[in-house]
Order: sequence, then C-alpha cells, then structure tokens
Amino acid sequence: MADLEQIIASELASWNQRPVEHAIFGHSDPARIARELERCAGELLRSRVSAGLFYRASIGAVAGVELADGRRAVLKVHQPDRSREHLAEVLRLQCQLAQRGCFAPAVWAGPHPLARGHLVIERYVLEGSTRDGHEPAIRRGLARSLHALSAALEPFVSESALPPHALAELPPGRLWPPPHSKLFDFEATRAGAEEIDALAALARQRMEPAGRVVLGHSDWRAEHVRFEGDEPIAAFDWDSLCKAREPELVGFIAHAFCADWSRQGHAQAPSLQESRCFVAEYEVARGSAFSAAERRLLGAAFAYSVAYTARCGHAFGKRERDLPGAFHALLARHGQQLLAW
Repeated sequence: MADLEQIIASELASWNQRPVEHAIFGHSDPARIARELERCAGELLRSRVSAGLFYRASIGAVAGVELADGRRAVLKVHQPDRSREHLAEVLRLQCQLAQRGCFAPAVWAGPHPLARGHLVIERYVLEGSTRDGHEPAIRRGLARSLHALSAALEPFVSESALPPHALAELPPGRLWPPPHSKLFDFEATRAGAEEIDALAALARQRMEPAGRVVLGHSDWRAEHVRFEGDEPIAAFDWDSLCKAREPELVGFIAHAFCADWSRQGHAQAPSLQESRCFVAEYEVARGSAFSAAERRLLGAAFAYSVAYTARCGHAFGKRERDLPGAFHALLARHGQQLLAW
C-alpha cells in the first residue's frame, strides 16, 4: 500500500495521453485527483482514506483504497456522458444481484456528483483470483456464468431502462459508434483499415433482430471475473450492464471472453474454435441450441465485435495483422468465416 497521490502519479506517468482524467476532472494533476477522491470517500463512507491500493483509467477513473476503519473500497468516477439516471439503474440491478450473491459486490454509495462526472463506491473484493480464459474449464465457467447472470436478471427485463449494447444499434449509414475511449479516433485513422471496415459493413448488414431480449454484462471476460477454483464468484465493471437480444449479447462476449489487458504478452483474442466452444457451452447452460436466425445474428455480432476491437488497435497505432493472438490477425485469417455460425 502507498499514498494514493503517488499511485495515481505513477499510473499517469505511464501514459502519454490522459483523456479520461481531463474529461472527468478537467485536469490530470495527481494531487488534486487524490484529494477529490479522498474527500468524497470520507464524506460518503464516514471514514478517511488511510492508503491507496491501485489506480486505473480506461472508460472511467478507478481507485482502490483502504479506509481508517479497516474497510477496503473501490471508487469509480464515470465520465460526464454516463448520466446519473443510467448509473442509478445500473446500481439498482447491481444491488439486486449482490443481495442474491450473484457475482456483484455490494454498493456502498453513489451515484454521487464528483467534478464533471459521478462517483460510485463499492466493496473491494478480496476473494478469489483472476484466471486464464483460454483454459477450457475457465472458458466453460465464463459461459455458464454469463447465462446465470442473465437468468438472475430476467425478472427486471421489461421494466429496465438500460440502453442497448454500444455496438448494437447505430443510425442508418453509420459504420461505427463513437469509440468507447477518447484514445481512439476512427475517422483520422481510416487509411490502412479498409479490410477491417469491409468486414464490419458486411456484419452490420446481417444484424437482423432475432431471439429474446435479456439483460447482461456486455464486457464479461476473464479480466473482470474472479474465480475460486474453476468457478466464477465475483465480477467487476457493472456499468457494462445492458439490454440486448440474447444471441447478439453472446456474440459480443464470445469475441473477447479471454481478453485480459492487464497481462503483458497474453493472447487477447480467442481462436475461432475457442469462440465456437464458448457458444456451445453457453447453449448447454441455456438448455437449447440457438435457431438459424439467432445464429445469423450471433455470427454478425461476433464478426462486428472482432472488427471493432481490431479497429481500436489500428487507431491506437498498433499493426497486428500478423500477430498471433491479436484481433486483427483473427480477422485477417478467417475473414467472412467469422460470420458463419
């Protein structure tokens, strides 16, 4: 453990760009960010921050802290484009899951205004450990738990105002949604991405509605799930809850269930065979196979997701077409076969 300001400064020093901090706080000063987090945590949890545990910034800014009363908490500040109403609905569902012991940590506070965004505080999960999603037993655990999560949320589908998956619904004529991070500029990096864009366009043409509507976690992958043995026991990143067609959601998840961006040298993309096994294992948990129309949508969502993640890598300056375990390499190797399920 260390001083929270030092932890934030160390993390920010590893990045040339700091768009998340500027979007939320209007600056990237580690001391000021630490003071804001410590102030809000003290007010909302009635205990001062005694030490920092970690700091990360991706879509939001996330810090782990230890409090003077011995509790450990995770503080996540969301960017201004996440409305309070959206976050309140996420937390409502997360609390329902936490009460049932279904993967979600307890919510302790929020959504609370902080700087330009909103703060959510939840219990820091100490139990379990992360595992490698390429291991068959872990892959099966992820597939089964994805279904278990949607089953637990089924009573809330009709009443929930959660938005669709970010990749699901786009205005006519638009190929890509706004990228999930300000690190990626798709328009400025179109050169050299023609192969990726072509598959994405073909996939979007095939994304016709099929299957029932479910609630689910749109980023259900190895990095966000903790295991005891081969069984998932807890998960993070609950602002990824969304409403989607079931085969669409499964296709999105099947493209990156094994990704763990915290691990250097890790094969982030699955093989096509691993993804097919993931879907088959989900179908076992579901108790029935997807229909032909559902498989068409699943394949389109899978291919489009592979293309989107490859496009993010391209926009970030990575050239990974020939790199084993990379999403662009998966796309380049299989092309339109990614659509065939």
